[in-house]
Amino acid sequence: MAGDRALRLKAGFALAKALGDRDMRKLFEQHGYRSGDEVVTALESDLIQDVFARLRRYSPPVVVAIYWPDTGELKFTSFSPSQEVASEDQKEEVGGTSTIGMLYRHAEAQQNPRFVFKMNWANPQVDIQTFALSGAC
Repeated sequence: MAGDRALRLKAGFALAKALGDRDMRKLFEQHGYRSGDEVVTALESDLIQDVFARLRRYSPPVVVAIYWPDTGELKFTSFSPSQEVASEDQKEEVGGTSTIGMLYRHAEAQQNPRFVFKMNWANPQVDIQTFALSGAC
C-alpha cells in the first residue's frame, strides 16, 4: 500500500509540473478543461471501474491524467457524453476490469472513438479524447 501511495504522489507531482507549462494549459483548454476544474489522476494500472467511480462525481467534460510509473509518462484523456451513434457497429462496450492505461492506448489508436460506459451522466455513451504535449513529461 505504501508503494501505491508513493506512485500516486509521483503522478500528482508530474501533473503539477505539466500544469505549470503554458502550452499544456492551452492544450487542456482545447479539451474542455476550465481553470478550477478537477483533474482526476490515475495510475495506468487502475481499473476502469475504479476510475469511473471517481469521474461520476464531476460534471463533464472530465480530464483524467494517467501516469505510467515504469516510464514516468503522463498522458491525458477528456471524457464527455457523446451524441447517439447511428449503428451498433460504431461503439464499443468496455469492461470495468480493464485498466485505464489499456483504454487510453486503445482509444489513442482509434479515430473518433466512442465507447459505452454506465455513467450517471445524461448519456451513457462517451467520447474519449486522448491528448499529450510532446516532450512535456
